[in-house]
Amino acid sequence: MRIAGVRFKDNWKIYDFDASDVEVAVNDAVIVDSERGQGFARVVRVREAEAMPVVEQAEEKKKPVPEEEEEIEIDIDDAYAETPPPAKKTAKGHRRILRKANADDLAREEKNREREKEAFTLCQSMVAERELPMRLVRAEYSYDGSRATFFFFSETRVDFRDLVKDLAHRLRARIEMRQIGVRDVARLIGGFGPCGRELCCVSFLKGFEPVSIRMAKKQEMVLNPAKISGVCGRLLCCLSYEYGMYDEIKKDIADMKATEARSKREAEEQRIAETRRDEEERRREEDQQRKEADQRKQEQRQRDRERQKDQKPAQKQEKGQKQGQKQEKKRDGRPDQRQQPKPQQPRQQQPRPQQEPQPQGEQEAQEGQAPAPTEDGQQQGEKGKSKRRRRFWRGRKKGGGGQPQGGAPQGSGGAPAGGGAQ
Repeated sequence: MRIAGVRFKDNWKIYDFDASDVEVAVNDAVIVDSERGQGFARVVRVREAEAMPVVEQAEEKKKPVPEEEEEIEIDIDDAYAETPPPAKKTAKGHRRILRKANADDLAREEKNREREKEAFTLCQSMVAERELPMRLVRAEYSYDGSRATFFFFSETRVDFRDLVKDLAHRLRARIEMRQIGVRDVARLIGGFGPCGRELCCVSFLKGFEPVSIRMAKKQEMVLNPAKISGVCGRLLCCLSYEYGMYDEIKKDIADMKATEARSKREAEEQRIAETRRDEEERRREEDQQRKEADQRKQEQRQRDRERQKDQKPAQKQEKGQKQGQKQEKKRDGRPDQRQQPKPQQPRQQQPRPQQEPQPQGEQEAQEGQAPAPTEDGQQQGEKGKSKRRRRFWRGRKKGGGGQPQGGAPQGSGGAPAGGGAQ
């Protein structure tokens, strides 16, 4: 049994038909027996398959057949609804391919395409006249021209009963309105994505899989709506391509991160332990150095004390020697320089009154009486002169007068100034 997969439009869903009676090849135009009558399609694949066994047919007959739901024309959100779907599989097998398309069939198909453009323009003008909240996307005729299907997009439900009546009267065909979603709109119109290539839903994508923001988070993408949204305004379909791989990798990455965090924590703990150990060793070394320094200081003090004890007898001996030398100097009549009084600083003296000139004879007598001074004697003589002068002025102050009559001032221990040698 030969099974041929056909498509009614480019990149639409592939339906399987029985091609046992007709020799077909890939890319051949064929006329098929669909649920809504005859349809025009193209073959995309051919394969061999076994015939359905009789047992399965009997089992299918025993199964209860569900009641067919009533067709709702405005609530369909499927891009594949724009073509007449094939009939359901019966117990006898697949629907059949009637024949290959000939020149008349191709001409009829071209005429239907022209009629679709006219019907789309007419319906768009009627929608604008009635101001209906809907966006017309596409119009499509069946192969025999008895049915016209209009695809539109709207965010709310639309009451288009009057519109359907007018279209049926003008087009003389059965009118069918189908509401689709924004993804189906992008698929029907076509275009190019942010990557620069043709939209996936137009080129190769057969169905729409659910895409969530969790996929973008799992792939660590920038959560910017302009970056992760397609031309339809929804999340990019390509987010689901690598989600499974990222989900598996994330588990391994989580284990790797946990292992890395554990290793970092262990390395940090080891570093802290080594730091503490180094600090303890450094503290011990400092304590040891401090103890050694204290011990050295104590030893130095002990040595200083012993040195001082050894130096005391020598100092005493030196003192004894110095005292002996002093005594010997005294015996020799040489004055000790250390016992000599320190030279006093001259006091600030009052201005002296002018002394009366002494007779030349008295001065020569005084000069004759003075012995030849030595160095020590000269110092003593100068001191004596200063003392006599002080005593003289004190006597003047007490006496309240000038020099006594008949001579110079008398000294404390010397002869009168006016006397000569007797």
